[in-house]
Amino acid sequence: MSGENLREKALANLKHRRGLQKQLKIYAITNVTLVIIWALSGRGDFWPIWSIVFWGLALIYQAWAFNFPEKPITEEDISQEVNRINSET
Repeated sequence: MSGENLREKALANLKHRRGLQKQLKIYAITNVTLVIIWALSGRGDFWPIWSIVFWGLALIYQAWAFNFPEKPITEEDISQEVNRINSET
C-alpha cells in the first residue's frame, strides 16, 4: 500500500472509530433517559429493555465488523474455487 493510500485508510478508520464512540455515548444517554422515564412513570413492564437490547446488538455488530473486517477475495481463493468446481464434475 502506498503512503497516500495508507494515510487515507488510517483517516477512514479514525473517523469510523470516532463515529462509533459518538453512537455509544448517544446510546448510553438515550437509554438512561428511557430508564428514568420508565421509573418515573410507575415502573410497570420494563419497556426500555427493547431499546437497550436491539440497539446494543446493532452497536456490537458495528464494532465487530470494524475490528474483524472480511478479507478480500484473492486470486488464490478464485483458483481454489475453480479447482473445487472442476473436481466435482
